[in-house]
Amino acid sequence: MPRLRHPLLASLMLVVASSAWSQSLQEIYEAARTYDAAYLAARAQADSARYRTEQSYALRRPNVSAIGSATLNESNPPPSVFNPNGDKANITNGLLTLNGRQPLFNRANDATISQADKALEIAQADLQTAEHELIVRAAQTYFDVLVAQDSLAAAQANKKAVSEQLASAKRNFEVGTATITDTREAQARFDLATATEIVADNDLRTKRIALDQLVGRINVAPRALAIPVALPGLAPAIVDEWVGPAQTSHPSVRRAEQGLAIAQLETEKARAGHLPTVDAVASLGTNRLSGCLLYTSPSPRD
Repeated sequence: MPRLRHPLLASLMLVVASSAWSQSLQEIYEAARTYDAAYLAARAQADSARYRTEQSYALRRPNVSAIGSATLNESNPPPSVFNPNGDKANITNGLLTLNGRQPLFNRANDATISQADKALEIAQADLQTAEHELIVRAAQTYFDVLVAQDSLAAAQANKKAVSEQLASAKRNFEVGTATITDTREAQARFDLATATEIVADNDLRTKRIALDQLVGRINVAPRALAIPVALPGLAPAIVDEWVGPAQTSHPSVRRAEQGLAIAQLETEKARAGHLPTVDAVASLGTNRLSGCLLYTSPSPRD
C-alpha cells in the first residue's frame, strides 16, 4: 500500500484483505482519488498555490530587458554643388540597450514571498483535510453497501421463513387444525416481510449508486469482510497521544496559524512602504549611425 497514508484506512484494509472477489477498500479509495471532485479541486488548489509561490520568488531574481530600434531616413535634396545630380541620401541609425536590475533590499517583496509560502502551507493543509474526508467517505460508502447487502440477505431469509409459516398455516386451516385468524396473521407477517425486503432492496440500490458516484464507475461491488472479523487495536492505545499532537499538527489548526501569519505579514508589508528599497542597476548600450548617397545612373541621351 504505497499511497496509503492513514492508519484507519490501513486497519480497515486488514479486515477486508482476505476476500478474493470484487474491489477492495484500497482499490475503491484509489479510484475515488482520481474522480472525486472535492478532492481533485483541493489538489488543483494546492498545485496553483505552488505555482504562485514560484512566481513570488521572481521578486528576488534579477530582471534583464533588451531594447532595440532601427531607423532609416531617406531624403531627396535638390541639386547643389556637392550633389549636382540631386541623388538621394540614405541615413541608417541602429540602437541597442541592455538593462539589468537585481533587488538587494525590499521588505515589501520579502513579506509578499513569505505570504506566498504561508498560502502554500494553507493549500497543503486543505489538501490533507480533503484527503481525510475522502477516506471517511470512501470507507462510509464502502461499508454502507456491505451493511445494506447483509440487511437484504436477512430480509430475504426472514421472508422465506415467514412464507413457509404462511404455507403451513394455510395447510392447517384446510385440514381444520387452525383458524382463519391464524392464516390471516401469517399472511400479515408475510406481507410485512415482503415490504421489509423491498425497503432493504431499495436501500441497497441507493447505497450502490452512492458508491458508483464516488469512484466514477458502475456496478462497483465491494469485498465482504473477512470471517471472523478481527479489528486490530489502535496504536498508540493511549488517548492523550492522539489528542496531544492533533492540537498542533491538525490541518485545521495549521490552516488557522498560517492565516494569522499572513495577516501579520500584510501589516508588515504596509509598514514597509516607508522603508527604502535598494536595487543594483546596470545598463549597456550601443548606437550605430551610418549614411550614404544613392547615386542614380544618368538617363540615356538620344
